[in-house]
Amino acid sequence: MLRRSVTDKFDEWKASGSGKALFVMGARQIGKSFAIRAFGVSRYRVFVEINLLQDDSARRALLEATDAAEFIRRVSIISGIKLVPGETLVFIDEVQEAPDIMTMSKFLVEDARFDWAFSGSMLGTEFKGIRSYPVGYVHEIVMRPLSFEEFCWAIGISSEAMDEIREACILEHPLPEYLHAAMLQNFRTYLVVGGMPEVVQGFLDSAGDLVGIRSMQDELNKQYRRDISKYAAGRSLHVQAIFDQLPLQLEGAKRKFIMSSIDQDARFKKYERDFVWLERAGVALKVDRVSEPKSPLLGTADQSQFKLYQSDTGMLIARYPSMLARAVYLDDKHPNLGGIYENAVAQELAAQGHDLYYYMTKSRGEVDFVVDAPDGSAVALEVKSGAYYHSHAALDNLLAAEGYGARLGIVLSRGNVERDGKVLYLPLYAMFCLPTFLDGDVAAKGFRLEVARV
Repeated sequence: MLRRSVTDKFDEWKASGSGKALFVMGARQIGKSFAIRAFGVSRYRVFVEINLLQDDSARRALLEATDAAEFIRRVSIISGIKLVPGETLVFIDEVQEAPDIMTMSKFLVEDARFDWAFSGSMLGTEFKGIRSYPVGYVHEIVMRPLSFEEFCWAIGISSEAMDEIREACILEHPLPEYLHAAMLQNFRTYLVVGGMPEVVQGFLDSAGDLVGIRSMQDELNKQYRRDISKYAAGRSLHVQAIFDQLPLQLEGAKRKFIMSSIDQDARFKKYERDFVWLERAGVALKVDRVSEPKSPLLGTADQSQFKLYQSDTGMLIARYPSMLARAVYLDDKHPNLGGIYENAVAQELAAQGHDLYYYMTKSRGEVDFVVDAPDGSAVALEVKSGAYYHSHAALDNLLAAEGYGARLGIVLSRGNVERDGKVLYLPLYAMFCLPTFLDGDVAAKGFRLEVARV
């Protein structure tokens, strides 16, 4: 069974006694149902699960309930399970199939006899009203594909090794070469496998068959296209055109999304809802440009100037010829893999709960990502896949600029831990350590982060 960090959030929700219903959102096939089911079975005496996608009669019956008492009676009849007050978790899955059921959450919470969990694949539901549930009655959690740290748990990397990496980053000490080389290989493996639970499990079950998992990733990409046709309604052709362009857009040097790639006369306003659809559905990660690396970053964000990454790097690589996956895994230096590495960092930052932005001005250049830190500072990140990771003109310009308050840059690269003046170099696999710098003592000292790029 794959260990997921979201289980800790479920435990916090249960222990808080907030009385709110749990609502878990995310893209298809990322393990939402499995995680809630495992949590319910292990933490409650009684666990009830109803899937609104698979059970049409259950969906109709619950939609016809007029109040909480009738809703609860119908849940008990449908499941055939006696609900025990104070010891029962009722899990309603695939609520995007019946968004109106979420409006019942207020009355179910007020009833207070049972705990409630809802889960939905956010395919088009942003425009169907699923998020119009009563404010104050629902605790919302967004799930993502497995992060790199979760992938390390899956392949058996010890907690001692992970702690050693974290400690070395904080103390600015280089890691032993054997550990550094092994973790770089694990990181490249993660790039190819990605974080979709079915694919990760297939990788484990096949003892590392990277060829076999590609067919699984191909099928997931096809499923996403089918879901676009089903849920994007009259906008499906527009959404599919954007989805199809995504890997092509990441091949360029700038990786900024070019609207004319969809249609020669395309304008952002015409397609804005389609980009929102892909982002809200958990299919893509949209990174808007900011003109000033100051918190709050939203203040200078331009939503019409952006980069678009896929939510899972493994699924992205599967959309390229197989030779690219081979090049990534074998650390071939010839292909330009900058877009792939950036995609992995975007995926990791999203898993850590950050809104994504990048910084660019004509005078100072471009930094791949900037993030709002909890201490009110702006954190800069740029991705470097090549060997020349000590060259980072945009970061140097940012550190030299007055008024931004950036005291330190952190470069994530293939290199080991290293300090050079105001720049701290960290290995790319140390992405999982970023919360330590953002939320711990390092952030309190005013440190800034940057991930280096080609």
